[in-house]
Amino acid sequence: MKKLTVSLAILAAMGMSVAGTANAANNGKLVFNGTLTNITCDIAAGAGASDGTNLGEINVDMGNVSFSDIGRFADNKLETASPIQLLVDCTGGAAQYNTVSMRFIARQGSGLDNLDHKLLRTTGAADGVGIGLLNASNQLMDLSGNETIDTPLIKQGVDGARAEINFGAVYVLNGATTNPGKADGFLPFVMDYQ
Repeated sequence: MKKLTVSLAILAAMGMSVAGTANAANNGKLVFNGTLTNITCDIAAGAGASDGTNLGEINVDMGNVSFSDIGRFADNKLETASPIQLLVDCTGGAAQYNTVSMRFIARQGSGLDNLDHKLLRTTGAADGVGIGLLNASNQLMDLSGNETIDTPLIKQGVDGARAEINFGAVYVLNGATTNPGKADGFLPFVMDYQ
């Protein structure tokens, strides 16, 4: 009986040693990279959009759209697209920058559509649809990728600049059975100055 107990104790100690080694292999490090700038810019709604109730929010009215008026991503059916214009007004630190790039972070918004990852997932009762974004060339963007909308900064005075970012949004069928209702969504964006 003592022999069995000793053997179990040795096996248990070996198991703890292996578990301890496995946990030690989970070490890692975070590497942070970034750049600080002194550019000061405000983003406001232009044509086709309105300022939201919270700071930084831009509301886009997609309207009342019939399923018969929209198509799949590959169909590029854009008749019901809502134009969006954002106005960038930089009041300082803009002298060294020539371009503003708008990038979208769908995964931190309402998410990517479950059936078509190029689209933004909608919230609400409607089914069978996602929201697609149109770039400045009126082409649907793949929201799962790294596409940006790049716009030149027009110099204003000594250290200011302005830009007018024009793009659009459109409902796109995702392949699921359609069901009418509210089809909202939200999409965070970041402005990068270069």
